[in-house]
Amino acid sequence: MDSSWATQSYPGLPKPKMTSFESYNAKTTSISYPWPTEVNGVERIALSAQGDLQRVLSAFFARPIVIALVYSHTLHQTSLQSPLEPVSHPSPSIIAAASPDSPIVQTRQVHLQCNGKIVCTATSTVRITSPQCAHLFLQEKYAIGQMFRRLEKVPAFELKAVGLGAVEDDKKAASNSLSAGGNKSQQLWRKYTLIIPNFECEILEVFPSREMFLGGERWLTGTYSGSQNESEALTTLKQAGSTLNQGLKLVAGVGFLLVVAFEVALYTGRKC
Repeated sequence: MDSSWATQSYPGLPKPKMTSFESYNAKTTSISYPWPTEVNGVERIALSAQGDLQRVLSAFFARPIVIALVYSHTLHQTSLQSPLEPVSHPSPSIIAAASPDSPIVQTRQVHLQCNGKIVCTATSTVRITSPQCAHLFLQEKYAIGQMFRRLEKVPAFELKAVGLGAVEDDKKAASNSLSAGGNKSQQLWRKYTLIIPNFECEILEVFPSREMFLGGERWLTGTYSGSQNESEALTTLKQAGSTLNQGLKLVAGVGFLLVVAFEVALYTGRKC
């Protein structure tokens, strides 16, 4: 049997693209990142989402995830030497002229909502350099994650930072926290980039509370209380300890009675 087919090369086949975050070969995939020690497995799954966070959160909550726009500011550059100019409503001519030499840049913030509750606040800077991407994003209003699916492109992903509590070194941290209405100390956040040809995104995502990943449906419906659950667990532990203590006392008492009975029986036997 000719086995040359197994070793021949195909010039048109793209080379594997490895990153410091993810590597793979024919049979193995590995995620490597210096996660904070407090972060749990479910949180790592959400923090590893690569343009499909809506899908991940929808699977987690078993409910639809809806994008709600908070604000957007669009800028246009007629040439690389000219300054960025604000655009209130991108015209067809501006969209048609989008190119690497005449990019469109938009800063935006959205809420990812589930059951009417904010589950993530995402603040992004998007750079668009083709009429096709500009049309889909600015005219048809595709969200960032849906852009990749619509274009059937897998974005290059780079996780820049992950943290707990208030966002580090970011002027938008306060607006993210306030818009989500959460306690900063309970926040979980990440910074990352997603890139496909002609569409580049820098994104900061803030999850309002880590209890979201612990309570799931109960957190979503407002029936989950982390402190209450901890108190219940502590009460259960105390009750278990009390029961165990009573059981040990009972065993000790029965043992003492058996020893006394044995001594009495031994004394009676000697007397007889």
